[in-house]
Amino acid sequence: MLAWITSVLGKYTYNTFSLVLFFWQCASILIIMMRKHEKHNYFLLRVIGCLVLGTLICYGTAIVNTEITEGAYLITRLLCYNTVSCLTIGMVLICYKAKISEKLLCWCSSLAIYQFIGKFFPLVQQLAGIDETTTISFIHSGTPLWYDWILYAIFHIGGYLLLLKIFSRKDFLSENIQTTANLVGVSLVTTIFVNGVICAARPFEKESEALTLIVKIFSIVFSLGILIICSNIFAENKSKEELRIIKSLLNQEKQQYRNIKANMDFINMKCHDLKHILHKFENKLDVSEIEELKQAIEFYDNSYQTGNDIVDMLLCEKNYECQKQEIKLSCMADCSRLNVLSNSKIYSLFTNILNNAIEALKKVDNPEKKIISLTVNNTDEGVEIEESNYLSSPLQFTGNLPLSTNDDKNKHGYGIKSIKYLVEQYGGNVQIFATNNIYRIRVFLPYK
Repeated sequence: MLAWITSVLGKYTYNTFSLVLFFWQCASILIIMMRKHEKHNYFLLRVIGCLVLGTLICYGTAIVNTEITEGAYLITRLLCYNTVSCLTIGMVLICYKAKISEKLLCWCSSLAIYQFIGKFFPLVQQLAGIDETTTISFIHSGTPLWYDWILYAIFHIGGYLLLLKIFSRKDFLSENIQTTANLVGVSLVTTIFVNGVICAARPFEKESEALTLIVKIFSIVFSLGILIICSNIFAENKSKEELRIIKSLLNQEKQQYRNIKANMDFINMKCHDLKHILHKFENKLDVSEIEELKQAIEFYDNSYQTGNDIVDMLLCEKNYECQKQEIKLSCMADCSRLNVLSNSKIYSLFTNILNNAIEALKKVDNPEKKIISLTVNNTDEGVEIEESNYLSSPLQFTGNLPLSTNDDKNKHGYGIKSIKYLVEQYGGNVQIFATNNIYRIRVFLPYK
């Protein structure tokens, strides 16, 4: 089969194989990297069409690269490899619906993975004293045997899969102009170095073994650098998106605070009026009716006395929610020195702490364990806030933050992140513990 292909392609065999393998390997890596992205209709036909068309174009560029051996050879070689690189970009544009930033990120990563393994293999050959221009074997020189092809395939496929696993991403990039601009820059650098410096240096490698070694090592280091840069771009994009969501949630909570504050002021005013009205009609109502009205008034009328009106208001609101869920809210709090935070930030902080506790206790079956314990103490250095509650199952942590127990991890888990972001803005710190199915969060806020 190989001899027949060689007889058909003739003198174009080497360049054709080189360009086609380059294209097919990059395309395969790219398809794996893009596997989670939304695809266009008739995806399989599109992929097959791109691979067939790309193979034909590779053959055409191989002819050009073979025929031009003098003068503009380096420019021609550079154009050929840039053309093949563009084929992989074209395939992504034709086959996938992803954002341009996602396509560029996957393209740069796939090209870097290809280049890393593509240069690592001949580096092993060179260090073993084998001429990589005459054989694909890293065991012996001369004509490759059948098992050399198997070892070659295992080395490359295994290397690709390993790097894909290391640099794979669970989430997608968020729409961000800065991220797209960064990836455009990385794409240009990748193209210039991979298809420029590396390809241009290839014809001169035989002149010096040291140059050959330098080019290979440079290619490996450069490819690894591109993969790390792409990972950092993704991490930065994710951090900015999380910060945007946190700020949006804090703004929403700020508006909620204003609305609830207005409502509670109105309710407290009405409770005050009702007390006077009840006093006037007390002799005309029976004992049970009077007690029922008094309990209703007392529930809304300053049920908690923590030394901070915002916390009192919020505890009243959350206590009502807890009662509906058959949760007991236990609070021993001195919030008289909590003015280190603005009113809206106090509301956001305690809202997120109590909301997380209520959500956790909804999943607890034992009624005796459906308890929220909240304490606030003043020390010489600052205010200490601690909340604890039971859990239905052990928590898993990533870093020092617990993983969300909700099914959709992308849209939840921002309660703790909001708390951490808010507290750190004021120079404080957050500690979270989960032992024996008991969750505990400690917040420290310095006075200054």
